[in-house]
Amino acid sequence: MLSNSVNTPALAFLAALATPAFAQRAAYFTFGSSALVTESLDPLLSPGTTSTHVHSVIGGSAFSSSMDFGSTQSSKCTSVDIIADKSNYWMPNLYFHKGGKFTRVPEISPKHKVYYKFGKGDGSPDLERSEFPQGFRMMAGNSNLRSDDGSMGTGGNQLNWQCHSSGGQRATGFPSGFTDCNSAYIRGLAATMRFPSCWNGQDFNKDAPMAHMSYPTNRDGLAGCPAGFNKARFPEIMIEYWLDTKPFDGQYGANEVPWVLSNGDPTGYGFHMDFLNGWQPGVLAKAMKTCNAGNTGLGLDEPQCFGAGSIQSGAQKDACTIAPSVNEDIGATTPLNALPGCNPIQPGPGLATKPTNCAVAGKVADPTSVAAPVASTTAASDPVTTTAPSDPVTTAPSDPAPSGTSDPSGSGQSPASVNSKSGVWKAAGCFRDALNPRSLGQQPEWWGAQITSSNCVAHCDSIGAKYAGTENGGQCFCGNQLNKSAKVDGKCTAKCNGDASEICGGPALLSVYSLDGTVALSKRTHQRHSRHFKGVL
Repeated sequence: MLSNSVNTPALAFLAALATPAFAQRAAYFTFGSSALVTESLDPLLSPGTTSTHVHSVIGGSAFSSSMDFGSTQSSKCTSVDIIADKSNYWMPNLYFHKGGKFTRVPEISPKHKVYYKFGKGDGSPDLERSEFPQGFRMMAGNSNLRSDDGSMGTGGNQLNWQCHSSGGQRATGFPSGFTDCNSAYIRGLAATMRFPSCWNGQDFNKDAPMAHMSYPTNRDGLAGCPAGFNKARFPEIMIEYWLDTKPFDGQYGANEVPWVLSNGDPTGYGFHMDFLNGWQPGVLAKAMKTCNAGNTGLGLDEPQCFGAGSIQSGAQKDACTIAPSVNEDIGATTPLNALPGCNPIQPGPGLATKPTNCAVAGKVADPTSVAAPVASTTAASDPVTTTAPSDPVTTAPSDPAPSGTSDPSGSGQSPASVNSKSGVWKAAGCFRDALNPRSLGQQPEWWGAQITSSNCVAHCDSIGAKYAGTENGGQCFCGNQLNKSAKVDGKCTAKCNGDASEICGGPALLSVYSLDGTVALSKRTHQRHSRHFKGVL
């Protein structure tokens, strides 16, 4: 059962928190995830049995067809970065539909990027936000939608699909007007959706799954929740679901929309997400008071957030998988003649209806016959990418990806050198980023899933910058001076989001490159550079 005892922090804490000095320092944090399992289960809407369609599931390893809070806490590992989060999050799979065949579209890094937002309009933490009570469950979106019913705008779930091509096509439903989703610096088709955050104190009802929750009318406190939904206001969860469409390049025209969700939706409007709380009690409430990481590069293992030993390595979260408990073919290796389960294509524009006269394809296995999950319980010191810009992708730089050597000699950086249009740039070493203000530029020049030190050098070279620097796996900075910094070789260990063989700094650490491999440190505290590439919210 759901516990109604919600601890709302006192407003007296407000005086102890300073208003952030820069817009990029805001009350939210982000973390990544690997897939835990892909199967037709949904413990919210189909408890104890198979669900109607296939989902991609992330989070705690105790995921099953019937769950409660106690179940989540028995997880031996989690596929998300933060060890204390044993929650589960799930969403429908995407399929490529051509010639009567259905092929599952795989995920691409960062796969599932999760945002937790708990800020006020001025960017400071909203201390009227509460952590989720034990047993809490909710949904976002409507699987039966086949057109925009008005629930997806500013006051709704803000569903957005975007093809990360040079044109950057985006739409509420599936976009069109492209033949691939491969820009020079980032690729993939991504869906973004946010959950409601205002609660009326009632439990989840599978017959009316949205009845206990509402979206806020503004950003500040309980007063921002509609009447009747101010029992508590939770952090706003938003998830980006990244999909790799490159295997299907050249198989469809610009005016075609060859995508269909696992629920039989060819429009994209029926995308949805589910959440079942499994946070260790007290951890999220504490972090929301001080973890205003925003886009500062502040590591989630810093004391202001979750503390030392709280974040696991990429290898550990990748190892946290469980065997499917449903006997079904999801089309992971060979195309299917029909979507898994009973999901005929229903294009709308009216609501989809429940299919009749078809058998259930899957069957929940005996739990004793399912392989145990691969446990990943030891925390490691690998940095976590906590960058989360507040603007949608516009246009990426058009420079071709450079070639670089993978020899990590000299400065200890990889690559040791990068061939760019003005010559061979060399690794200058690992340097601290002062953050407030930034040591190299006011803000990242660009950021995203495909960042490497090599393509950051190419971009900085293309705009005439003297130095290029990558930070925390997924940020690229350009500038002509390195301010208020110090060399700390050996500290930069974060693998680049776009190529794990390259190093991209670390939390508040820059992997710096220049044409001669040297850097002249400056005491200046302010310089201005334009932002050319923006990340996704």
